[in-house]
Amino acid sequence: MPCANCGAPLTSAGLCPACGAAPTQAAHDPYAAGPGGAVPPPPGPGAGAPGSAPGHPGAAPGFPGQAPGFAQPGAPGMMPPAPAMPGGTGWGGGYGMAPQWSPFQSIQGLGTALMILFGVAAGTGVLSTVAYFRRASVLDDISEGRLWDSDPEGADDLVQAALGFTGVAMLAVAVLMIIWLYRARANTDGWAAPPATMSSKGWAIGGWFIPVANWVIPAIVVNDTWKRSDVRASVPGGRPGGRGLLWAWWVCYVLATLLYSVSAITRKSEDDVNDGDVTFSEYVDAGKAADNTAGVSSLLLIAAAILGIFVVRKIVALQNERVGLGGGAPGYGGPGFGGPVPAGYGAPQGGAPYPGAPYPPAPGAYPGGTAAPANPWGSGPQPPQAPPSGGIDFGKH
Repeated sequence: MPCANCGAPLTSAGLCPACGAAPTQAAHDPYAAGPGGAVPPPPGPGAGAPGSAPGHPGAAPGFPGQAPGFAQPGAPGMMPPAPAMPGGTGWGGGYGMAPQWSPFQSIQGLGTALMILFGVAAGTGVLSTVAYFRRASVLDDISEGRLWDSDPEGADDLVQAALGFTGVAMLAVAVLMIIWLYRARANTDGWAAPPATMSSKGWAIGGWFIPVANWVIPAIVVNDTWKRSDVRASVPGGRPGGRGLLWAWWVCYVLATLLYSVSAITRKSEDDVNDGDVTFSEYVDAGKAADNTAGVSSLLLIAAAILGIFVVRKIVALQNERVGLGGGAPGYGGPGFGGPVPAGYGAPQGGAPYPGAPYPPAPGAYPGGTAAPANPWGSGPQPPQAPPSGGIDFGKH
């Protein structure tokens, strides 16, 4: 470093051997060492901000021989860009964006209870069928004048008892069916599946309470649930299994409901006879026809209950197959989803630097022989030191 007075080189203690200038006379030197021996970087003539680290964007150019600055954490170039995932992205479904995951709720227990109730409803349907056809036979005896072979009061009591049992069974089936269907339909929202005709899972409840429409909407919701639960339907172009069983069940149910309504409308009451609106013979004939119609309705109700068991069983099996009964997010690993994300950069092995991140060379010296200034922003990570090659002999003192 030259003397500020005469230009002669200074000694290591900062004294000028030519003019004897003291260190304080050279304190204004911008390259003089600061506290602790650190030398700040000199401001250059560039357009960078004062005090910027060499090597950073916008930094002032350094002096000759200065080593480039080391990239700081977060700066461009600190780490190499992450490689692309093999095979593309993880979402490979063909039905728009990946569905948001929703917790899977098993429908196995509810499905089992519902199938049992369907069986009970089928049993009460048998009782109703027998009761209606028996009363129709009694009314036929009355119309033919065979009163000694008839028991109208006993026939009426049997019909009323059958109606009570059937009504309780059907009410229990309806309540549990709504709960089960809502849960089954909600499960499909977390899977890659074709779009549902009834987009909201709320139709699994509300669709049953809209007059006239409740003969159509519940069947559409069940069809959506069946279709979206089938793992084969999750692949674009996939062919899910046929759903003829579902439509046979629903047709039987709708026909049973319609025929029962017809029997109730066409039946005449005793008040009609007392008011003179119909004759006694017309009253008996109308009652016989209504009971025969109600008996056919009960037969269709039995068929609907039996088919309903198989529909519930099928949807439960499809959803169990979809999740594999092994837990985890629904749809994971199934068609429409890619494989697991590959592992990222692991920690470096002992004694080895991070791969792909070479360290900068040691800074050079200033003109005149002094050491280059330390980087005030830190020197970056250093590779760990290797352990000594020779072992330690603990037997020596």
